[in-house]
Order: sequence, then structure tokens, then C-alpha cells
Amino acid sequence: MIKLKKLIIIGIVILCSSCNKKNEVVKPKIEQDVKDQKHLVLDYHKNYFKKLRNEMDRIEISLYKIKDDTRQDTTKLVGLDRILDKKKIKEFDSLFDSTKNEGYCCCPKTHYRIDLYKQQKRLKRFNVDTLKVKGKAFIFDTSYQTSYIIPLTVWNNFLTDSRVVSTNK
Repeated sequence: MIKLKKLIIIGIVILCSSCNKKNEVVKPKIEQDVKDQKHLVLDYHKNYFKKLRNEMDRIEISLYKIKDDTRQDTTKLVGLDRILDKKKIKEFDSLFDSTKNEGYCCCPKTHYRIDLYKQQKRLKRFNVDTLKVKGKAFIFDTSYQTSYIIPLTVWNNFLTDSRVVSTNK
């Protein structure tokens, strides 16, 4: 009986020690898999957004009334610009060439909406917050999973220049 207890205890010790070694070996692989998955997700969003920008033939930018720094009202449309000019669409595309996907964003306010179209189909909608980060335009996906930050002066210059060549309806 004592020999059986010793054998069971030795078996449990061997089993436990082999489990610990197995966990130590698996952890780095899991961490590497997570890094690989994160890279794949970021790469997907980068390529997906670039593909959308290449496909679009029209951009609609809507400006909404800003009551103050803390409140937004997307029912109060102040202006709508439709950009059809290929040169301006290319310029819009170039705004994002030097930016990277900043990932998830929390709690921005919508001051502008950007709708990307191919013919009559809306490909994607982005919102823009011009107050969250001082001196920056914070462009974010409606699901808040992707975001891009560009200098506010660059954003404002693009809007000002676009109004000259865009057609309003």
C-alpha cells in the first residue's frame, strides 16, 4: 500500500513538472501569435483603406454644428461638399499616405462626416473630430476601431481648396 502511494505521488510530481515545462514552451509561441495577429489586423486595415481610396470616385464631406467642446449634434447639417474632381480625390488620398492607423479610439465627437463613394454605392464612412486633439484632425471609423491623425491646418486647407472645385447640391 505504501509503495502504491509512493508511485502515485511520484507520478503526480512528474505529471505536474512536465505540465509546467509545457506551459513555459507554449507561452512564447502564443505571445508571438498575438503579435502576428495584431500585425495582420493592422496590415488588413491599411490595405483595405488604401483599396477603398483607390476605388472611390466621389467624396462627400458633411459639416455638423458644434454646440461646444463637449456636445455634438449630427442632426444639424451646416454644409455638404461633394468632391468629384480626380485631382482633389487624389489629394484626399495623399492626406493618408504619411499617416498610420492609430487603432481603437475612445470618445471622439463628430464634427465632419466623410463618405467615400464608388458610383452610387457608399464604400465607407469616417467621422472627423477637430477638437479632441489640439491642432489635429482626428479621423475615425464609425466602429471606432481605426483612426488617423493629421494636422488640423492640413485638414482645413484641404477643405478650403476642395470647396473651390467641388459641386454642391
